[in-house]
Amino acid sequence: MALDLNPPGGTAPKRRLFAALALIILFSEIATFEILMVLPAIPHIAADFQTTQTAWVVGILTLSGAAVMPLIGKAADRYGKKRIILLLGGAFIAGSVLCALTDSFALLLLGRAVQGVMVGIVGLSYSLVRDIMPRSFVPIALGTVVTGIGMSAVAGPFIGGLLIDGTGYRGVFWFMAVYLGLLIPLYALLIPESPVRVDRPIDYLGTLLLGPAVGVLMIGLSRGSSTGWTSAPAIGFLTAGVLMLAAFLQRQRTARHPLIAPKVLFGPRFGPTLLAVGCVSYMMNAHSVIVPTMLQTPAGAAGTGYGAGLTATEFALWTAPLGLVSMCAGPLGGLLAKRIGARQVLIAAAVAFLATLYLGARLPAVQWQVGVMSAAAGLAVGCLHSGNANLVQDALPASLSGVGNTVGAMNSLLAASMGSTLTGVVMADHVVATDPGTHQVVHAASAFTDAYLYAAIVGTAGLAVALLMKHGRRPAQGGLAEPEGTAPAAAVPS
Repeated sequence: MALDLNPPGGTAPKRRLFAALALIILFSEIATFEILMVLPAIPHIAADFQTTQTAWVVGILTLSGAAVMPLIGKAADRYGKKRIILLLGGAFIAGSVLCALTDSFALLLLGRAVQGVMVGIVGLSYSLVRDIMPRSFVPIALGTVVTGIGMSAVAGPFIGGLLIDGTGYRGVFWFMAVYLGLLIPLYALLIPESPVRVDRPIDYLGTLLLGPAVGVLMIGLSRGSSTGWTSAPAIGFLTAGVLMLAAFLQRQRTARHPLIAPKVLFGPRFGPTLLAVGCVSYMMNAHSVIVPTMLQTPAGAAGTGYGAGLTATEFALWTAPLGLVSMCAGPLGGLLAKRIGARQVLIAAAVAFLATLYLGARLPAVQWQVGVMSAAAGLAVGCLHSGNANLVQDALPASLSGVGNTVGAMNSLLAASMGSTLTGVVMADHVVATDPGTHQVVHAASAFTDAYLYAAIVGTAGLAVALLMKHGRRPAQGGLAEPEGTAPAAAVPS
């Protein structure tokens, strides 16, 4: 029987609330596991399938996820968020088993594409938390969901490494299948269904424009970094993505039942939130691209004067403060959002990321220096996710919670792609040597300082938007109280 989190005439015990929240967090961690646990397996996959196209093992995951996110969000608003999450979990297990069993690289990519349905699970979990938790507890609960991101960021690479060393890369996919297979019955039994339903037709044309538009833009960014920004593939994909995105925005203005109400999408709450969070997310992903290369380069290689020569395991140990601090900063950010406003938490994230970029630009090569930088990044990550979650909830009426959260997740996904790709482009312009045997690239120090500088410029723009926007100045409410340009959502029995 599902846990009663909103008993009539009373308040649910905190232990019951945290038990439900812990199960939601554990389920949501699969979104991080499906990336971080597979990254160390890529060289082994390349050797097993004798292919050089292993970038698609991660790329197809995010592309398929981006393509289906709007439909998933709208379906969750209409049919129930818990129900959709459980269906996605079943599809994910099927994709994992296919990846574990297949001897065909094409089928492996198909399995990864199916796994991509869980890319947006964290945003959908935010929406479910909003619907089933007591309103006063929602801001803190949203921040606590970030704890799972920190836990999986710390544990994922280690678990993946142990499985790969002990059982081969297929063990990673079996682990993910069993992990979710154990959680699904508990989730189905204990987590209550959202009472919110929106009985309106799904805007399939808007869905077909938005999801693929983000995917096409991500392909264009990838092609631009590999074949040049003036190449026909890069220009073609980027142009197509922009046109599809423009068509989606026009569709939302004219559709009788738009995917997301224009008054929300273009309003003073949701629009500035997407812009500010996107710019701050750019900093986060730029830093995540720079640091592994910088620290794993041999000390003083090719006379560059930087580098610590870390192994992959040493790198995980040196940067572990990021995950550990973010686990604490997430709930703290939720508490602060409830007390002083989520905008202030997002501002704190932007400032902490700017401090992280400054420390990184000094090219640290000593463990304590890297630890301080990683701790600053962990504070920023925790504040970013908890601030973003609360800002998005307070910008959305209940009837648009599912689709609005998936749009927010797509915004962060596109910002991540831009941050990673453009940072890689900047670094590629500063290569000083390539080892002919290992093909390991050595960059000039300016590769990192310039990349940090450009990321800081983007992040400063996001900070400026956060400082100017009016949304989020008051204590977080756990969701917009009144619908904005939409009919009230219908409540149905769970």
